[in-house]
Formats: sequence, structure tokens, C-alpha cells
Amino acid sequence: MAEKIAFLFPGQGSQYVGMGFSLYEEFALARSIFAEAEEVLGFPLRQFCFEGPLTELTKTRIAQPAILTVEYIIYRLLTAEGVTPAWVAGHSLGEYAALVAAGTLSFPDALKLVQKRAAYMAAVPVPGGMAAIVNYPRAQLEALVAELANDGLIQLANFNSPSQVVVSGEKRLVEQLVARIAEDKVGKAIPLAVQGAFHSRIMAPAAERFREDLARTDFLPIRTPLISNVTAQPVTVAAELPALLEKQIYSPVQWEATTRYLLASGCDLFLELGGKVLSGLVKKTEEGAKVISLREAEEIKKYLQK
Repeated sequence: MAEKIAFLFPGQGSQYVGMGFSLYEEFALARSIFAEAEEVLGFPLRQFCFEGPLTELTKTRIAQPAILTVEYIIYRLLTAEGVTPAWVAGHSLGEYAALVAAGTLSFPDALKLVQKRAAYMAAVPVPGGMAAIVNYPRAQLEALVAELANDGLIQLANFNSPSQVVVSGEKRLVEQLVARIAEDKVGKAIPLAVQGAFHSRIMAPAAERFREDLARTDFLPIRTPLISNVTAQPVTVAAELPALLEKQIYSPVQWEATTRYLLASGCDLFLELGGKVLSGLVKKTEEGAKVISLREAEEIKKYLQK
């Protein structure tokens, strides 16, 4: 029986200087996709991906299309060799690569949406931040967030694995949370390399602006079941996508539940395209899960030669 594979696409934070360079050097397909992306975006994406600096590459308006482009290249390289997914899922921004892989969105349309989404998110005036909280008791974290929320907006934003939750909110409150957890000497809090309070209610104005762009987008029939960030359930009807993608901007990412859904559905192999973070989260949720991360040309060639 054929192996049932889930393609996983990581989100913002998976950018790094040099991303996509080995793919560009090795594969003509990668060169043509980078050229297509630059034509749609109107700025030198390759320069930011290959040379940085990281401060520029991390900016939301650059990081989001850069990550989408590299993930799409890897997706195309795999499917060209007959590797096809039974399901697709993307974490936050990664959901847009998953939409393309599901067959419901063209790559140029995905780029245009991501460019708009990034602009709206970056334009939210409230200084925001995010931090990953690792190995800290969930009930204690919920109580601490509730206490800090008396002074402003801070909330649980990504339920990534049993041992990792991401908190999002006003930058000053996230910094206070990080300091409090350091004082407790239980678990750890890791500030994330992002420029806003993503997946929190601070992003509601960005979601509202994005609604019109989603309404104007042509979503095609879904060919491969896509597991939604918002519900951790498969989406099989394209008409459901605009409301889910709008809600995704300010709602928690249900990644642990997504992993559990895929395992319960019989997933034999998780392939992470373009990063390494999701592979770790899957293993934290189910130690015995089979996971492979594909980011560089050599890793892809090695996987395809097996």
C-alpha cells in the first residue's frame, strides 16, 4: 500500500539568509519560479533571500512572500517526481503554500494575497510581539496571561504541541510575560522574530481589510484536503476558505490538533517543506511519528533518490 503523506508548510520565522539559494543553483524550475515571483511582487526577492540582511528579510512584507516562494518551489520539485500528498497543512502564513498545493489557489494569486495580508498586518499601529513558551504548565500560563490581560491585550495564539504554546499581544505585555517566566525558573520563554502580534485580536483591523481581497479571489475546487489552522479539520469546499482565512489572521493556530487529526487519519509520513520547526512540533506531539524536513537541494535530492 502506498505511503500516506502529509505536506507541512512552516510560517513566518522560518526565513534565513541564503534561503532558496541551493534550489536556485541546482534546479531550472526554481529559477523560473523566482523570476515569476519577482514579476508579481515588483521587488528583488532573490536578493533578500540570498543576501539578506536578516533585518530586511525578517520584515513581514518580505518574509511572507519569500517563505511562500521557497515552499512552492519545493512542492513543485517533489510533485514533478511523483511525490503527492494525501493532505496538506500550513502553519499560519504556511497555509497559503498549502492552498496552492491543495489546488485551490494559483501561485500568483497566493503571492498577491500574501503581499496584501503582510501589508495589512504590518500596518496595524499597536506595537506587538510574540513569544514561544516551552515546558511551562498550561494552567499556570493561562493564569499569567489572564493577569497581564487586565492591563491590555495578550492571549494564547498558537497551540503548537503539548509542550509549546505561543503567546501574542502588545509588545510590552509579551516582554513582561517573558520576564515573569524567567523569574519562575520553570520552562522558558523565547521571543519570536516577528514584527507583530499575529493570531491575536490586535490583528482584527488587518483581517477586516483583507476581507475584500479574499472576496475578489478566485478559489478553485480543492483537490487535496487542506487542514485548517482555525478548525484543525479538513476543508474540502472552496467556498469556506475566505471566511476561514480572514479569521485565521486573529485566531489561534490549532497545530497540535492538526497533527493529531493527521495521525488519527492514518498519516504515515510528515514531509516539512522549507523549514525544520514543524518537524520538531510533530515529534513533540507524537514521538514515534515519521518526519522528514526538506529545505536544501541536497536534502531534496537525497529524499527523491531513496
